[in-house]
Amino acid sequence: MARTTLRIKLRERQNGRCCYCDCVMTPTQGSTKKRKPLPTSETLEHLHRTVEGGTSHADNMALACYSCNTGRGSIDWLTYTSYRRGEHLS
Repeated sequence: MARTTLRIKLRERQNGRCCYCDCVMTPTQGSTKKRKPLPTSETLEHLHRTVEGGTSHADNMALACYSCNTGRGSIDWLTYTSYRRGEHLS
């Protein structure tokens, strides 16, 4: 599936919200290689990392805001989601 088509499908499925923090994301317009993305810019995210055996199949992809995508580090996606949504405080 082409990246543009995947982004459209994920945006519709997630209602334009980050898979981690649930913020409303700013759709990415063109390349961000020459400029730093906004914290709310949408990015493609591998839920299960490719270095850990994850694939680029649509079932393993989600849209995350730039802030969450760059802040996740080595934390698994479910733990990071709980953390970003404040569920760890309960």
